[in-house]
Amino acid sequence: MKDNVAAALRDMLGPAVGIGVSDPRDVTDGLWPEERADIVRAIPKRQHEFAAGRRAARQAMTALGLPVAAIPMGHQRAPIWPKGLAGSIAHCDTLCIAAISQTHQSIGIDIEHATPLDADLIAIVCTSAEQALLKHMPQAAQGMHCKRIFSAKEAVYKAQYPLTGQIIGFDALSVSMDRQDEFAATWHQPMPNLPSLRGSVRMLPNVILAVAVTTRGRPW
Repeated sequence: MKDNVAAALRDMLGPAVGIGVSDPRDVTDGLWPEERADIVRAIPKRQHEFAAGRRAARQAMTALGLPVAAIPMGHQRAPIWPKGLAGSIAHCDTLCIAAISQTHQSIGIDIEHATPLDADLIAIVCTSAEQALLKHMPQAAQGMHCKRIFSAKEAVYKAQYPLTGQIIGFDALSVSMDRQDEFAATWHQPMPNLPSLRGSVRMLPNVILAVAVTTRGRPW
């Protein structure tokens, strides 16, 4: 599964992005001192997820031929990347993924279990415009479509935060997907100095992957 996820992310993000994949159930630490200090009071599950994210991030650095480095935790728990790098980390219960680039202005990634979004969350995650489109889908497909929207918005949140510092809700944007599962974000609130964000969603047998990026000097 790790290899399939890594291959899918490389296909979605291209050769300029280093990819790492690890397992948060692995109790291996591997944290640097400045990283361990960030989670010393966290519960064990959170510590394992944090450590897996840092292991995956250092895999991604190595994939680009870069020296590995510490990745401490900053405001709102966002990773502090080494100068000149943009990156993102995400995890579910069984996998942790990381993506790092020297050419992208920002990157956001997300991984979710390939299960339908709970029905009581649809009105929270999806805007009225996104919910209106559900009427044209078979009911059995609606929950999975909304889970893809959820994952796309998670990726967009991570891509925009380093550039704007804004904490946004699901109602801050709508995402529209084409038949190739690429998506564009339409904002419903001012987002000063934010370049155009584009991304894609990929369905694998067990997980959903989403990526969103801006590239230095030009949109996606």
